[in-house]
Amino acid sequence: MFPKLSLSLVAALAISAAGGGVARAADPAPSSVDEAPPKPHSPTNAEIDAAETGNPASTDYPNREISSHSPTNAEIDAAETGNPRSPDYRNRPKLDTDGNVNAEWQRLDADTPANPNPENR
Repeated sequence: MFPKLSLSLVAALAISAAGGGVARAADPAPSSVDEAPPKPHSPTNAEIDAAETGNPASTDYPNREISSHSPTNAEIDAAETGNPRSPDYRNRPKLDTDGNVNAEWQRLDADTPANPNPENR
């Protein structure tokens, strides 16, 4: 059992060593001794500020410009139209139907791909 195990370990080490040599051979060597690798780009303060705009974790977030515009009731109502959490949702107007809800539904659904009766278009 030990010879098989040691043979497999030696084979695994040989394969990994050969693979490492191939990977190192693929790395390009610098063409000149004087050629230095490019330095990483350090962002300027303007770039950092632009990236942090509107980020609550930014240290400048408390100093952000806040609009002095106060929304009117009409603007708030327009934004809350159809929102179930709006206090005015319970006062929304009822849908106008003639009492036959199924016929109303079929009329509205006639031209959709989900129509269960395509012959009634």
